[in-house]
Amino acid sequence: MNDWLLLLKIAAIYFFILFLLKFMGKREIGQLSLFDFVVVLLIADIAVIGVETGETPFYLTLLSILLLGIIQKVLAVIMLKIKPLRDFFDGKESIIMIDGKLNIKEMRKQSYNVDDLIVQMRIKNVRSLSEIRYAVLEANGEISLFKFQDFPSNKPTSKTTSGHNPSTKTDGGQDISSHQAEIYPFPLIISGKENKNNLKILGLSKDWLEKEIKKQGYQAIKEIYYANYEYKKLFIVKTCDF
Repeated sequence: MNDWLLLLKIAAIYFFILFLLKFMGKREIGQLSLFDFVVVLLIADIAVIGVETGETPFYLTLLSILLLGIIQKVLAVIMLKIKPLRDFFDGKESIIMIDGKLNIKEMRKQSYNVDDLIVQMRIKNVRSLSEIRYAVLEANGEISLFKFQDFPSNKPTSKTTSGHNPSTKTDGGQDISSHQAEIYPFPLIISGKENKNNLKILGLSKDWLEKEIKKQGYQAIKEIYYANYEYKKLFIVKTCDF
């Protein structure tokens, strides 16, 4: 009898949570914000306790889950009208790359390192930070990348001096748009340390790397946050603090 009762409890909780999530809104089944994630975790914990223990009446488990759903729904309606409250519960987006420069201060604030950014960059088929003009860390933890080539002012007809825009020209006048394959997805320096494995893959030496950074005004590898090999030379990303 207890086994059948357990099965009935599981079925009841399943349908109860299913209808509750629909009541709470589609945001619950998409990319969760921190606030949504906490609510879902609590619902899951309460459901497990309600199924495994027989000391508490089962209807109290359902009422507890319902209470969380109502609280979330009420707060969601209030947050639609009050942005400061929405920012407090859901969080705000963080701009971690501005005009091709890494915003170190914001990255530290969000505990987001350059390795995290590189992983997300490669998942989105971006080979180097030199291709990115803006990077936004969304409230749900996703990263949004906007390339230089996405902006009309950075089309091939535009003249810039940065030399890092994939759809313009390098400092030496090289037409980058015709040599996209020369951007390699293997960073040579990350967080002040050389990547020996990537140097080996590209057939480069540490001596070459040290000479290249000195050509660009740096004295040591540890001074550089990110560097990549592209267009047969070293690209070093600039940093800023906003």
